[in-house]
Amino acid sequence: MAVTRRPAFWLWAATCLIGAWIAWRGLDAVVRAFPVGSVAGLVLLVPTLAAGFWALRRLHPVRSLPIGYALIAVSWGGLAAFGLALPANAAFQAVIGKTAGPVFNAAWGASIAAPVDEEILKLLGVVTLALMAPSAVRGPLDGWGYGALAGLGFQVSENFLYVLNTIVLTGATQDVNAALFSFGSRVVGGAWCSHWAMTAVGGAGLGCLLGRPSRASAAVAGGAFVLAMALHSWWDSPMLHGVLLLPVKGAPILLAAVVAYRLSRRRYLSHFRRTTHAETVRGVLVPGEGHVLAYRKWREKERWEVPAGEPRRLLARLRAAELELIEDGLGGLERDPGAAERLRDDVRDLRRLLNASEGRPRVA
Repeated sequence: MAVTRRPAFWLWAATCLIGAWIAWRGLDAVVRAFPVGSVAGLVLLVPTLAAGFWALRRLHPVRSLPIGYALIAVSWGGLAAFGLALPANAAFQAVIGKTAGPVFNAAWGASIAAPVDEEILKLLGVVTLALMAPSAVRGPLDGWGYGALAGLGFQVSENFLYVLNTIVLTGATQDVNAALFSFGSRVVGGAWCSHWAMTAVGGAGLGCLLGRPSRASAAVAGGAFVLAMALHSWWDSPMLHGVLLLPVKGAPILLAAVVAYRLSRRRYLSHFRRTTHAETVRGVLVPGEGHVLAYRKWREKERWEVPAGEPRRLLARLRAAELELIEDGLGGLERDPGAAERLRDDVRDLRRLLNASEGRPRVA
């Protein structure tokens, strides 16, 4: 079923529009008042968004995350989650201020409210993506990647908000300098351990649950979510306050994200090796083909050794079908028990067509 025919797609689109509208209502007056600083902030932040988007997609060890799904995740974080978090955080902190007092709220309100509101909202983007494209999230590695992308979108939008806040706090006398200062502290000093890392941790746990629902995976998802909130709370807390201490404060967050990635990657590659071996024994894959499938550089090298035109297109379709077959066993929502056999038939048919194509060396 096409993504646009699923209710979750329209939920995603509507929520992104609502979030963008809420954010614009809150930021419109400041953007109009300080256009030079706003443009300077965008000029600085857009390249960081592009670089982060490219890097996080490429962290998948075998093939980059599909660009369409990646854009869905980053858009959710930057529009839906960010926009909805503005009133949610304000309301939560108002409750804290009334119950614990304004002094406590000023010091600890952000570290209590933001982890709950923002981590829930960002991870809902991964859930929405899984509902609109069940094959998108098949395990912790997918959850890590799309969680990180949702966090990246949120992070860039929040950094733009901080650019505007810095302009106001500095008296609006040096808009560009204020934008540069905010960029230096928020991006250069803290981008490597911010929202993308926190939500990647929660996303990895959520990917376990969405890939293979069970009591164990639910426990992993719950533990990862609590850890993501704890890391977020630590980052927003008044402890170790100051730009110079950001590397120390951010180290546990980055470490947690790296550990979650390494564990998710190891699980994925273990499945990849087992499945390629099984499909080779079955005769679907030829000996040595698993090594080519596992590395981008080998697939790229192979591609350029094939004559352009139909042979190259057939080879691309063959490799895509083989990778889809390997990943089918990872799990996912709405899993089709007959998909593996259909993919095996597709691989055999594509191999026959490729072998018959003119100028193509025979692929056994």
